[in-house]
Amino acid sequence: MPRFHLAVIGILLAVSFAAGADEVPDTWWPAMQASFFAGKIIQDGNQLISLQAPERAEDASLVPFSLQVVLPFGASIKRVYLFTDANPVQLTALFHFPPANQRADISTRIRLDKNSHVRAIVETMDGRLFMHKIPIKTPGGGCGGGSGDDESTLRQQAGRMKFQIQPPGTIGFHIRHPMRTGFERTPMGYYAKAWFINRLDFNMDGHPLLGVDVGPGISADPYLRFSYTAAAGQEAIEVQATDNEGKRFTWRYPAPASSHAE
Repeated sequence: MPRFHLAVIGILLAVSFAAGADEVPDTWWPAMQASFFAGKIIQDGNQLISLQAPERAEDASLVPFSLQVVLPFGASIKRVYLFTDANPVQLTALFHFPPANQRADISTRIRLDKNSHVRAIVETMDGRLFMHKIPIKTPGGGCGGGSGDDESTLRQQAGRMKFQIQPPGTIGFHIRHPMRTGFERTPMGYYAKAWFINRLDFNMDGHPLLGVDVGPGISADPYLRFSYTAAAGQEAIEVQATDNEGKRFTWRYPAPASSHAE
């Protein structure tokens, strides 16, 4: 299962943008495909995958992004990969689905280091791959912003959660965390240590709803909204978050007093 170690997974891009700051070059190199999908064919998924994001993001550190997947009858989703081509770490998130999910509807917020294509690649349970992409323009710098917040306050608040269940089956989730990429400079001028949520698990009555390998390309204080298939009487939901320092944060619905939540 992929883990987001900056020194291992990031394939640093060295792309020249001399053609103009307003262009969004396609940088899905063969080397990138070989790193994640060696020997596999990726089909055009324009008819199966829908992506929404602003054409021009005003704040590169907080870019709303949504994806929807609808597969043909008989096919089901195994994983959805989210890539941001021009970021230092391209694999932004990896969503894991339980069996028999034909549809996916997910919204989150991402960071952009510069103009970039953002692409979703759907892997089906029978091993097929489908891809769709959209270009997003931005002033840039979303992966290397300042890191001047008080450290003790950040540590105290990290892991606090807000959770909302909307019938007939949508979860809205927010967790406090700075999601430091390792590219931010402190007021003293040195780079702050990478510190970010790297895994989220949502379970209902002990059964998985969604698992997410989270990368530092997800915005600070991560937000996630997704739909799920709810069965009658199912309402015991647990969320577990883990960060790259090994800290674990848990929230339960109905929430006991001991849950680490806002």
